[in-house]
Amino acid sequence: MKKLYILTVILFTTVTSFGQTIFYEGFNYTSPGNVGGSLATASDAIGSNNWATHSNTATTGTGTVDVLSGTLSYNGIAPSTGNKVLLPASRTTTPRDINRGFSTTATTIYYSFLINVLDATQLTAAPITSTDNYFISLGSSSGNAVTSLFGRVSITSSNAGANYRLHISNTSTGTLTYTENPVDLNFGTTNLVVVKYDRSSNPTVATFWVNPTSLGGAEPASTLTNSAGTATVIAFASVCLRNSTATPKAEIDEIKVGLTYADVTSLVLSNNQFNEIAGFSMYPNPVSNGKLFISSENNIEKTVAIYDLIGKEIINQTVTNELNISSLTAGVYVVKVTEEGKTATRKLIVR
Repeated sequence: MKKLYILTVILFTTVTSFGQTIFYEGFNYTSPGNVGGSLATASDAIGSNNWATHSNTATTGTGTVDVLSGTLSYNGIAPSTGNKVLLPASRTTTPRDINRGFSTTATTIYYSFLINVLDATQLTAAPITSTDNYFISLGSSSGNAVTSLFGRVSITSSNAGANYRLHISNTSTGTLTYTENPVDLNFGTTNLVVVKYDRSSNPTVATFWVNPTSLGGAEPASTLTNSAGTATVIAFASVCLRNSTATPKAEIDEIKVGLTYADVTSLVLSNNQFNEIAGFSMYPNPVSNGKLFISSENNIEKTVAIYDLIGKEIINQTVTNELNISSLTAGVYVVKVTEEGKTATRKLIVR
């Protein structure tokens, strides 16, 4: 009983610490579809699915950043609530820079995302000599004009194209300098990337983690920092994705922005981060008889996934109201319920 109480406290702390989340993007949009729009114009403030295009150099063609069915997952962080998007690595058809806005007055924020680089298409070898290698960043504005970009994550091939490496820069003024994560990453594998950006220092500082071993709690130490650029940053206002000449063919998912490291690496999402199921209810909780009941306003079939505290999926079933969980041992779990594209995530205690 004492062990169960300790785990419950840990999970409760994780849930409440997520109240500082500024922005969450799980790409809970219909597939096929796109984010950022499909117009062959220089910009598209309307865009699609909450994202706008702020730079498009194509004079013909309407290449898009597409929504793909399915999600990316990473042990230890909250399960995805929607789908994912694909950076197509096709500069000739999709020279598109897109952004989604958020609002904060903070001077230091964190952002994280999941990435699965599919292959070495378009990748160049280090060193980085232009801005063409970065594929995600923060922006100081949003909509159809984003010109100040910072906290840029870039990519290069390694081992003659057999692997790849990620890099971070603060801003791009002066000589372009990136700090490299000196780890060869594998294609076809999901990786977690976390960036901290402090715009109050002079120069500004970007701190970088790739697949950090500590999640959901205190910020771990990192030797990967970059303060080479000298430009000032006046605001945090958007997350930006980029498809250019040296950006990867990659799936992107679970973009989060928060005020603390825990906000963007936690196991459980707070209820205000996604489109909650109307009339959602899950009972009893704690469970002691092996039966979990889940109801909603629509009373239709739901996909129920249950995860342990390290993020491993234990159960995944489609039910209407009742789920048999007699196979679960006593402990604390995370339940993710999806109904018609809407999601609810809850803590579950099994006795």
